[in-house]
Amino acid sequence: MPDGLRLRYGFIGLGNMGSSLAAGLLDSGAVSPGFTVVANRSLAKAQSFARRYPGVTVAESNLIAAEGSDTLFVAVRTDQLLGVLKEVSSAGKHAHVVVVNGAIPLPLLEKVCRSPVSRLIPSVTMERGRGVSLLSHGPSVSAPQARRLQEALGRASMVIAVQEDKMDAAADLTSCGPALIAETMRQFAEAGVRRGLDPNQAWEMVLETMQGAALALTSGESVASLKEKVATRGGITEQGLLVLEAELPAVFDKVMDRTLAKHAEVRERLMKDIGQ
Repeated sequence: MPDGLRLRYGFIGLGNMGSSLAAGLLDSGAVSPGFTVVANRSLAKAQSFARRYPGVTVAESNLIAAEGSDTLFVAVRTDQLLGVLKEVSSAGKHAHVVVVNGAIPLPLLEKVCRSPVSRLIPSVTMERGRGVSLLSHGPSVSAPQARRLQEALGRASMVIAVQEDKMDAAADLTSCGPALIAETMRQFAEAGVRRGLDPNQAWEMVLETMQGAALALTSGESVASLKEKVATRGGITEQGLLVLEAELPAVFDKVMDRTLAKHAEVRERLMKDIGQ
């Protein structure tokens, strides 16, 4: 068995992000069910998750999950984070804590839970073996810990190391991205529906076209090349591109301005709670 699979992994919090993260790592084989423990405020939800992966242990408390883990993922709501970290800090065994939250600076997180801490911003698409995992490491995280974590996450996603002060903007592109892209696609399809297309067919058209475009770009084709293939000079597609090129920069700048302002608001509130 590879060394990484001999480590015990704990997951505290099985909401949308936490369950997608745990499922992605288990489905990819990066984490072995027999070496995995989960904890959740709703014990029934943890038990339901464990039934999907025979061998996974359900811990009756966060502290028990921490005591049994070498690497501990904490994926709880922002308003619960400090309480959970303080709770697990009393574990006799101090795990490598991986916080699925971007609000508090890593050195302070390490001070709160008295353990090496990494920050992870995953994507809910990890459960399907795709998406980006953004990683930053606190000063106490050792090179072997960082390497093992990156190797595990790399089985279920693309891993990108990001400086902590750039994490908010990067998270908007990757963690918020699935919802933002899905809404953009929906609006594109709805524009067709308003012009007489069947709603289901319009959505299928956009979805299949998006997947085809993504595959082309993933294979190495550039945006400019793809545009050139579709948009002839003076043609129909060119007219649509002129609108998008004029209007979309301001739209996406506004989106990021709003999300980054919310990041800052949450961080300021938590820093007050932590006494900083």
